[in-house]
Amino acid sequence: MSGIDANKVYLPTPDQSATTGAVSVAKVGTPMPKTASEKLDENWDSGGYVGDAGISISTNKGTTVIKDWSQGTVRKALSDFDGTISLPFLQIDEWSATRLVGAANVNTAAATQNHGNILAIDLGPSMPDEEAYCFSMKDGSNRIRVLVPRGQIVTIDALNFVPNAANTWPGTLSCYTGDDGYAIRVIYEDGTVIDGVAPDKSDTSDDIQDGE
Repeated sequence: MSGIDANKVYLPTPDQSATTGAVSVAKVGTPMPKTASEKLDENWDSGGYVGDAGISISTNKGTTVIKDWSQGTVRKALSDFDGTISLPFLQIDEWSATRLVGAANVNTAAATQNHGNILAIDLGPSMPDEEAYCFSMKDGSNRIRVLVPRGQIVTIDALNFVPNAANTWPGTLSCYTGDDGYAIRVIYEDGTVIDGVAPDKSDTSDDIQDGE
């Protein structure tokens, strides 16, 4: 029995810097990080600010009821799985717009003497490309990561343009199963060190065995 451990109570905030956001994307098939603390390599591209609601994971498992001759329920078999993540983009730029509507529906123009920098976002019957997503969070020395090997923003919720609130674009990321057999993986990593030395993050291939 593990007992009471306040270090396992997480208060997640975005793990970002002055130049790097907490949401990163990469091409589908890019190796996913094995830990919540290892640095993402150059294959990952980070975006900007996310709204104060943060991200929210929802899952739904559809089942098929198996009954016997007397119509009593014997078992329930999994028939489908759907995982989504709500992702409110607070920073509206080319990066976020590409995630929301796809690169083909985003047009930009540099500032001139006649106009400022222009970002045009076309809304219509099209979908953005699938990408791998990594959401990085922290709580002191603790770290949390949410990984999506194949994700695609399938819906954009109501857009509000009002003077007393930030203009946020709330997208819903649909999460599909990747090569490792999961659609969404959540990694918690506490700040524990061994003998005062942080664990070596260079080779973590044996830390997590997929499918177990």
